[in-house]
Amino acid sequence: MSSIKRLGTCAAYAVSAVCVAGLFSFGGQALAEDASVSPELTARIAKEKEDRKSCKAEICKAFAQPADGAPITCTVTKTWLGAEIQAGFLGDKLTWPWGHAQCSSAIELDRKAIADAATKPSATLKLKKHSIACKLDNKDPNAGTAYDLKLSIEPAVTFENGKAVKAEMGWGSIEAPVLAKSAIWSATAVDSTFSVIANGVVRDINAFLTDKCKEVGVEIKH
Repeated sequence: MSSIKRLGTCAAYAVSAVCVAGLFSFGGQALAEDASVSPELTARIAKEKEDRKSCKAEICKAFAQPADGAPITCTVTKTWLGAEIQAGFLGDKLTWPWGHAQCSSAIELDRKAIADAATKPSATLKLKKHSIACKLDNKDPNAGTAYDLKLSIEPAVTFENGKAVKAEMGWGSIEAPVLAKSAIWSATAVDSTFSVIANGVVRDINAFLTDKCKEVGVEIKH
């Protein structure tokens, strides 16, 4: 794999994981296992998790007790540790070239679409176009931000009997430095990249609807 394609694959996966799986991945990381995590970063991640708690509970309740109503709207911010991205998403397939990644997005989830996903034998939960802003840190924690990225996606997740089975990114516009932008566009054109992304998204959504929802006292029965 060429260096630019490898760079693009990593960047594409990072932002898409936060944008889609991250919408449902409200838990925290095992911070003690990463020696690069400073007290300041630990505090930031803890605050992000606390800030996501009410949104997490609202989404869990919508899946557990499907009903019509106003859309669920939240602003989600999450920091992914570099080690977490490598071990949890890329494994031994690719090397993550940066440090930690922090992404933010204002999300909107339709309750009727959630009800369909939770109760019908097969349904697709389509999200409106979402804009995401990400900061990718350098490997050296003292070197600051490597890239600022902004992009839009219109993700769609297919559910069968209340369980996510397929995810599509729906890539839109990308704003980034020329090298990073070109690399990300290259990655989005590679079919194998999409399969890696989709597998991670599906896994994280299902983990959210089981373990993560239990953290806020909501058990979803299928």
